[in-house]
Amino acid sequence: MGFLYKAFGWLLYLIYSLVQNYGWSIVIFTIICKLILLPLNIKSTKSMREVQMLQPEMNRLQKKYKDNPEKLNLEMQKLYKIYKVNPMGGCLPLLLQLPIIYGLFGALRDPLQYVFQSLPQAQAEAIINHSWYWIPNLANPDPYYILPILCVVFTYISQKFTMSVQGGTQEQQSSQKMMLYLMPLMIGFFAMSMPAGVSLYWVVQNIFTFIQQYFMLRKPVKTLDPAEVEKALRDYDKEQKQIAAEKRTSAAQARQDMMDRQMGKEPKTDKKKTTVKMTPASGKKVKRKTITKIPERKE
Repeated sequence: MGFLYKAFGWLLYLIYSLVQNYGWSIVIFTIICKLILLPLNIKSTKSMREVQMLQPEMNRLQKKYKDNPEKLNLEMQKLYKIYKVNPMGGCLPLLLQLPIIYGLFGALRDPLQYVFQSLPQAQAEAIINHSWYWIPNLANPDPYYILPILCVVFTYISQKFTMSVQGGTQEQQSSQKMMLYLMPLMIGFFAMSMPAGVSLYWVVQNIFTFIQQYFMLRKPVKTLDPAEVEKALRDYDKEQKQIAAEKRTSAAQARQDMMDRQMGKEPKTDKKKTTVKMTPASGKKVKRKTITKIPERKE
C-alpha cells in the first residue's frame, strides 16, 4: 500500500505548496476527492431514488407473500429487472471511500516520509507541529476529542437524511436503523486513535455529502400506477415463458438434427418458399413466388 501513501502524500504536498497551510490542505484534498467521485455519487443517488420509487410496490409484495420468502424474492427481482433498478448501486461510492481513507491514514500517520519527504527534516517538522485551530498536531489524535465527536454527529446526520428518503424492504429498513446508530459510534471510536487529519477528512466529506444529498433528494420521488405495475409483471411473465418455450424448441430441434446426422440422414430443416415483393408501374405491391426449379427446355 506504499503506492497509495505516496500518491496521497504527493497530492497533499502539492496542495500545501499552494495554500501554505497543512490543515486547509486536508480540507481542499477532501473536496477534490468528493468532486472526483461526484459522478458516481450522482449515479448512486439516482439508484436510491429508483428503489424509493418501487417502495409502495415492494410493500404490497411483502404483504402478499409474507409467508413465502422465495416467491417474494422472485417477484422483487422481477420488479428490479422490469424497471432496471440496481438495489446495490448505492454501495459503490462507499466502497471507493475505503482506499482513500486507508491511503490518507497512511500518509498522515507518517507525513515526514510521505508528505514532506522532499523538505529538510527541521522544516517538515515545523510544518507538522504547527497547530491548526485547537489541534496542536494533525499527525496525532485530537487531544480534546472534538473531531471524533464531530465525526459521530455529522455521520449520523448524513445517514439519517439519506435513510429518510431511501426506503427499502422491512428487513433493509431494520438493518439501516441499526447502522444509523452503529456506524457513527464506530467512526467516532476509530477517530479517537486516528491522526486528527483523517478525522478532519471524515468530517468534511460528511458535510459535503449532506449538502449534495440535500439538493438531489429534496424533489418528490416519481410514483407508479399499481395497475401499470401489475400489467408490467404479467407481460414480463409472458415474455419469459415465450423465451423458455423457444429455447426448448430450439434445443429439441438441435437434438433431433444430431440424431439424424448420426443415422446418416439429412437434418430436417424448414424449407419455406421465400417471396419477393415487386412494385409494378401502377405502384401496387404484388408478391411473386421465387422460382425453385428451372423448367426443362423442350427440344
